Amino acid sequence: MYWSILSTVLVFALYFYFTRTLKYWKHKNVKGPKPIPVFGNFKDVALRRKAKVTLYNEIYKQYPEEKVVGLYQMTSPTLLIRDLDIVKQVLIKDFNLFPDRGMYFSKKGLGENIIHCDAETWKILRNQFTVLFTSSKFKKMFQILDDRGDKFANYVKFFTKNQTEQDVFNLVFKYGVSTSIVTAFGLDVDTFKNESDWFDILDKSFINSYLLELDLLFPGLLTKMNLSITIGETKNICHQILKTCLNKENTCYKTNVLNVKDVLNNLRSDNKNAEQMNKESNPTIEITDDLLAGQVWAFHMAGYINNTLSMTYTLYHLARNQDIQDKLRKEIHEVMKKCNGTLTYELLKEMKYLKMVFYETLRINPPTHALTRHLRESLKLEGMDLTIDKGSTVVMCPYAIQHDEKYYPEPEKFNPERFSSENAKQQHPCAFLSFGGGPRGCFAPQYAQLQFGVGISKLLNKFRVETSRNTCSQLTYDPYHVLVKPAPAVLLKFIALDM
Repeated sequence: MYWSILSTVLVFALYFYFTRTLKYWKHKNVKGPKPIPVFGNFKDVALRRKAKVTLYNEIYKQYPEEKVVGLYQMTSPTLLIRDLDIVKQVLIKDFNLFPDRGMYFSKKGLGENIIHCDAETWKILRNQFTVLFTSSKFKKMFQILDDRGDKFANYVKFFTKNQTEQDVFNLVFKYGVSTSIVTAFGLDVDTFKNESDWFDILDKSFINSYLLELDLLFPGLLTKMNLSITIGETKNICHQILKTCLNKENTCYKTNVLNVKDVLNNLRSDNKNAEQMNKESNPTIEITDDLLAGQVWAFHMAGYINNTLSMTYTLYHLARNQDIQDKLRKEIHEVMKKCNGTLTYELLKEMKYLKMVFYETLRINPPTHALTRHLRESLKLEGMDLTIDKGSTVVMCPYAIQHDEKYYPEPEKFNPERFSSENAKQQHPCAFLSFGGGPRGCFAPQYAQLQFGVGISKLLNKFRVETSRNTCSQLTYDPYHVLVKPAPAVLLKFIALDM
């Protein structure tokens, strides 16, 4: 009898806990899909049946007349923003109220990286890192990128000699990792020869952990229990890279790199400088090796996004649009002829169509599922009779916005001309969110474009990319991946050009 009563009470208590928030948006008169206990609207995502980006896009399309949509990530109320003026309010105008991304996990488990850290830590780190990404530094390191681009083209030539059809992601992953690790940290790790398995292991850290859903059910659990969304090996490898990077004898490039290692050294050892920075920006943070290792992970993730995914998607679209590929290759050949077939920083900047292809790829295939912001104070949304409460989470889905025909006619069509200088000026400033937006957006889009430009130029200068019978006719996305990665794999043929 006693156990029966206790069991009944426990069941009712759990039911109450897992349904307590599920009328939150209804009480605020915000439309949205009906949630279910425990999962909210995230059942397919939680069970890895569907990628987050796919779910957000479906919900976005279901409410074409709404400025915002109320949904539930498990039991956590979340506001999906559709209106671009409200997007601008969140990311830019009222950024001081939305400085956090709301995804916190163990500081000892790489949680203090510049991508996920709280606003106070982010401000200090950003002040240090933004000075790295200048045109003068890009110009100085171009020779290194050019060398990696040549090695990449030779690597592709070797692998496609007997088998023209290749998994594109696996090919360009080598280039993405190689350029990031050498330009950021000065480490000459030849990924084309598989000299290290570091990065294959780090790649596993981008697999969605079920701890994310657990944190949505029990907000704050990851930090309270000191849990991390990354696997244990990831932390160890980031510490190994950090140690190698900070050991000057182990760096092959003393100059012509971004000198991230110098920033990390300053953060760790120059206490007076750190203290002065803290005094000027109010918050203080403890500079630990775990914090520094977190930045190694963040830079790897950024390089992974900027190179591997963007180049994979670009090659897919170029293979399916041979006229665009021919036009781009013609530009590459004509520009490179000015310097006897070689590539320079100045010549790369002349390739206007290459830049348009880059941005159109990111429009169709943004790398992130959503931009998430956490509200610090209650706020009334512009143009609406709606006040969202302190502690609320809002999300913006770049994919959904950038596939909205209101902003991009024929959104599924790959059309680089959308980003001609004339057409780009006509767009709403928040209609393109692949680099985020506002102060907490990507702080190095030019760096991403530079890495991309070198890799694509070197490749198309020597190869034609074509579809095969195994090439997917429509892209779908990996529900297990933290980023918007294609699944199944993108398979294309690489045909060497007669030079």
